[in-house]
Amino acid sequence: MITRCRPLLGTFVEITVPQGYEQAAEQAFAAIAHVHRRMSFHDSDSDLARLREAPPGTTLEVDEETVAVLRTAVALYRDTGGLFDVGVGRSLVRSGFLPRERIARLDGYCGTSGDIEIVDDRHVRTHRGMLIDLGGIAKGYAVDRAVEVLTERGVGEALVNAGGDLRAFGARAWPVGLRDAHGKVRFMVPARNCAVASSSNLDNRRRVRGREESPHVGRGGKSVLADHRVTVIAPTCIIADALTKVALADHDLAERVALNFGARLLDAPDTGVPS
Repeated sequence: MITRCRPLLGTFVEITVPQGYEQAAEQAFAAIAHVHRRMSFHDSDSDLARLREAPPGTTLEVDEETVAVLRTAVALYRDTGGLFDVGVGRSLVRSGFLPRERIARLDGYCGTSGDIEIVDDRHVRTHRGMLIDLGGIAKGYAVDRAVEVLTERGVGEALVNAGGDLRAFGARAWPVGLRDAHGKVRFMVPARNCAVASSSNLDNRRRVRGREESPHVGRGGKSVLADHRVTVIAPTCIIADALTKVALADHDLAERVALNFGARLLDAPDTGVPS
């Protein structure tokens, strides 16, 4: 097996494939880079930048992969009663976790995922001004796209790891170290033909106007302060990635929603990962 690494998605992405499939790995990195460009909050040429700059009600043509991620985000918003919301950009800009460049007045961006209308596979409109941030879901989608590319190129087994959000396929059981909220590996699990994602914010907080804030936003726009790490096992990384954010805010809700996607939360004493 060989491993290649690239800085993408705000982290380091590693792809491990059998020797001889280096070109397939490069094509998988290209698919991830495409997601990075189209769904970046920071890039002024991204689809997200165009959506936030367009007047509410405007129909925009965007990349079909952006539509696919937004469609999943809207479904999760509905399934979680609004807890999973990609319209959290306003809160994250206010707390300093996202940049405010070219964003004049935050009070003009009050929309939620419920204000996103998927017109068709290439067109989207928002019915209120909103700052869409796909940081809680696009990384998982990018991992899934890389896996699709690898399987299309005939790769029989591989591991794609984007800063801890990963997906494995093939006969091999990949050893995955699960960290606690402080970043220390506490135990190992084998991952085979599944996606694994974890989230925590104990070491990623800042004080804003006298209050402690994290990059995870819960109900009512309140910052989620969790002293533990959550891990989700799912068939796809987009679902595993998204559900970790739900689990940080509401563990019981995440467990209920996970059942709809064939996913489950992995508690610390539990070491069994489904094959």
